[in-house]
Amino acid sequence: MVAGKVTPVQLLFRVGVVPRRPLAWLCFFLLFATAFVPPPGLNAEQIGRAVHPGDDGRLVYEVDDLGNRLPDFSAAGYGGGGVPLPTVEARVRVTPRAGDNTARIQAAINHVSALPADDGGFRGAVVLEAGEFRVYGQLRIEAAGVVLRGQGNGPDGTVIVAAGEDRRTLIVAAGTDEADSGEAITVTDEYAPVGAHWITPSAADGFAPGDRVRIERPSPKAWIEEVGMHISPARTHYRWREGRLDLSWDRTVEAVEDGRLRLNAPLTSALEGRYGGATVAKVEYPGRIHRAGIENLRLVSEYDTRFPMDEEHAWIGIQMDDIEDAWVADVTGLHFVSSLVDLGPGARAVTVQDCRSLQPVSEHGGYRRHTFHTRGQRTLFLRCRAEYGRHDFTVGYLATGPNVFLDCKAVESTGTSGSIGSWASGALFDNVVVDGGDLALDNMEIRYGGVGWAAANSALWQCEASRIICRSPPGALNWAIGVWGKFIGEGRWQRSNEFFEPRSLYEAQLKERLGGAGVAALAPRTYEPGDSNVPAVEAVVNASAWIGGGPAVAEGGGLRIENGWLVDDNGLVTGGTSPMQWWRGHLLPTRTGEYAPHLTRFLPGRTGPGATEDFAELLQRMRADNDAVMRHHWGLWYDRRREDHQMVRRATSEVWPPFYEMPWARSGEGRAWDGLSRFDLERFNPWYFRRLRDFAAAARAEGRVLLNEMYFQHNILEAGAHWADFPWRPVNAVQDTGFREPPEYAGGKRVFKADDFYDVEHPVRRELHRKYIRQCLDNLAGEPNVIHTTSEEYSGPLHFVEFWLDVVGEWMEETGHRPLIGLSAPKDVQDAILGDLRRSALVDVIEFKYWWQSADGLYAPDGGQNLAPRQHLRQWRGARPAPADVAEMIAAYRARFPGKAILAGSLPGNAGWHALMAGGSIPELPAGFDPALREAVPALRPLPQAGGRGDYHVLGDGGSRFLVHAMAGSSPRIDLSAVSGRFQLREVDPETGRIGPVRRTLQGGGVARVAASVEAPSLYWISR
Repeated sequence: MVAGKVTPVQLLFRVGVVPRRPLAWLCFFLLFATAFVPPPGLNAEQIGRAVHPGDDGRLVYEVDDLGNRLPDFSAAGYGGGGVPLPTVEARVRVTPRAGDNTARIQAAINHVSALPADDGGFRGAVVLEAGEFRVYGQLRIEAAGVVLRGQGNGPDGTVIVAAGEDRRTLIVAAGTDEADSGEAITVTDEYAPVGAHWITPSAADGFAPGDRVRIERPSPKAWIEEVGMHISPARTHYRWREGRLDLSWDRTVEAVEDGRLRLNAPLTSALEGRYGGATVAKVEYPGRIHRAGIENLRLVSEYDTRFPMDEEHAWIGIQMDDIEDAWVADVTGLHFVSSLVDLGPGARAVTVQDCRSLQPVSEHGGYRRHTFHTRGQRTLFLRCRAEYGRHDFTVGYLATGPNVFLDCKAVESTGTSGSIGSWASGALFDNVVVDGGDLALDNMEIRYGGVGWAAANSALWQCEASRIICRSPPGALNWAIGVWGKFIGEGRWQRSNEFFEPRSLYEAQLKERLGGAGVAALAPRTYEPGDSNVPAVEAVVNASAWIGGGPAVAEGGGLRIENGWLVDDNGLVTGGTSPMQWWRGHLLPTRTGEYAPHLTRFLPGRTGPGATEDFAELLQRMRADNDAVMRHHWGLWYDRRREDHQMVRRATSEVWPPFYEMPWARSGEGRAWDGLSRFDLERFNPWYFRRLRDFAAAARAEGRVLLNEMYFQHNILEAGAHWADFPWRPVNAVQDTGFREPPEYAGGKRVFKADDFYDVEHPVRRELHRKYIRQCLDNLAGEPNVIHTTSEEYSGPLHFVEFWLDVVGEWMEETGHRPLIGLSAPKDVQDAILGDLRRSALVDVIEFKYWWQSADGLYAPDGGQNLAPRQHLRQWRGARPAPADVAEMIAAYRARFPGKAILAGSLPGNAGWHALMAGGSIPELPAGFDPALREAVPALRPLPQAGGRGDYHVLGDGGSRFLVHAMAGSSPRIDLSAVSGRFQLREVDPETGRIGPVRRTLQGGGVARVAASVEAPSLYWISR
């Protein structure tokens, strides 16, 4: 030791940290030494080499005991990877014009789509000349071999402006998802590992090179338990379900040898016999389109510059689905809310290269700014750039890859790139830079309703991000190799913070498979001039294709009241009421369709059941289900996180879709309880009201009815969570609505805001109510197939219904419109309104929904008690009404108000034939209800002998036609004393509604008797 110096160990002795006794010293030394040995998880990045060049230059893969290895990703991209994007001959050109260019461009696309394909499968390109094309609709490529090409993606190039207030996708290139599958053959491999190109079917003799095949792997309960997705925290329901996460690979057979099939791309999840193995079947996709491209364009989503977070403009630039060997190249997009390019689950072998997303305009919240996204297989995103995005480079639910992001960069990202959907496998992020955000292969747990393990058998290769998250699910691996950032997770880390060769894994795998030509195919494209020599669209397409088309207008008078019946041009309107989803939903495609319709539910980029409803499909389903009525009111809450029924302020704006849109617009100011900006209660949500208007128009054409419930009382009573995110709560609105903050939650969990909400003496709330009611009427003015009522679940006071009707009356007087107005309220409120001559005159339809009579008496709670209908119902110990009870209610009110229609479809005990015979409108009769009866009934009325609970009911027109409903064993008496001549009696089948042949004749001038069946009720049609 050096004199005058104190060594570190001596210092530890002196301060008493190190003990002086030898045995104690030994123990301390061991403890001290082991404390600085990193745990295995922190040292994992130095263990193994997943892949590296061997001495001969070929790639050497690390393979585990089961044969799993890092997959070969090189089959991703156009043509199966390593194939240059083609230059397709131009066939027609379009020059920009003032106004809407949608129809002209679409006419050009349709023209090329009808041309014969050349030997390469291409029909030709539509060239959009430089300049600005304003497009108020959507452009669609739905045929193979069609390319949409611009003349530059800069401001001086070809600029397509998505104009107007519509959350649409600007350009769609898609076929259909129809598939012709052969017999599913069992795969006999007890374990087919990740990265494998070979599988063994139980019978290989039916397969040949070139066959398209689909391999399917089930998702049994045992596997879900193995990966830990059968449980969720506390009392939540975010668990995976058996059979809902089956995996599917589309592959081509390259060879058949020794009873085995070699596939053109590897498996990205293992096939395990203990979890049900797999099947393989030959498959063809006749609806899928091929060889389509979109290139060299600038797309701009026009927004309202007064609102920097405006979302009432185009959400997505380009969507591709049910498409193969396609591309998007050299496209720049500005201001889109969601994605510049979104590839659906039916996308195969698609390349997206050299595309840029700039200046997105949206709220900073969940399911926005998913800049480049894929749910397909063998897709490649090359040299793409995103600015100010959130989920910039992402793969989605059950995407089985391989999918590759190569040399992509996100600038000032505020979210996470990586996988954001359950069990996406075979994704490679290769030289991806996420500036400011995360890059993650992770377990997302409950996010977005239970994503859970979002990535499996995927890799991050020489990437950089603010945080790199890599975790591996049980039975699978995720790799982070040569990455830079802050590291999180227990995945397979290797060579962190190192530069090494190969620079790009995808390029190295491509070179090994195809040589240098494969890598050369990745070079940026160039575009040669000369497209201006092709004919203009005006020279090859008749102008009628884009002039004077306009939307189709439904013909006929639509819904109206005749003789106390709701009718349309086909006669009596009949049918049930469609179910309606108030809340809930799921992003997992195999579960999305589990949920009932809702007209203003919004799932960005996805349409269909449980998502953003396609109204044509919805109306077809209604017809198939014999539903005539669709009720609508706003959803219980916008953000599905509130399904947990907590009342807390959300820590982030990571709202979960599907979104149940509210009638009011976001302001772009402040922060509401869900984390998005506050609502402006004096601005209305254009998308919400457009959806209602579009459905009403489509419903008229289909003979269906929209029952528009303007309010939804559920938010202001019962669980406090219903109020937490409600737009009228002061913390959620820019207006001071005057409700108490913080809310006075009764018992810490319930809220009672009805008295205050219905207080129309409050100056702010009164005016907000008035503007909102008028907006509802303005929006649907001129749509006859609409019945307006006050609210769903209305148990409120008389004075609010009076106010509502007064506003309706003022609006009618000012506008000259006379919509159908329904009265749906507690009995005392209904009776008071109907006794008020001025207000009763405004009511066209009386709905029985909140009261009834039964064998146990009258159930009719008074309005305005600050209790919800189901809270009232808990206090009722009596029976529900029987069909005869409902018929008696209808008959009584029909007799008092013969000019008003009566609805009772929401009551328990409502039965179609009973309701019809008592005079009830839109009875739920068989779908085959005879057209002759449908046309005749509106001229009939209930006759006195129908009386209350009689054994039979009769509808008649005063002497020439009668419809008789007789209970089993009864003997109806038909009064024909005032008429002469002979009448024909036909039986009507109650199950089908069809009129049968003549059974007998009846003589006028007296009372005729008809004997009903002794076993079941009978229906008879009596006419001359």
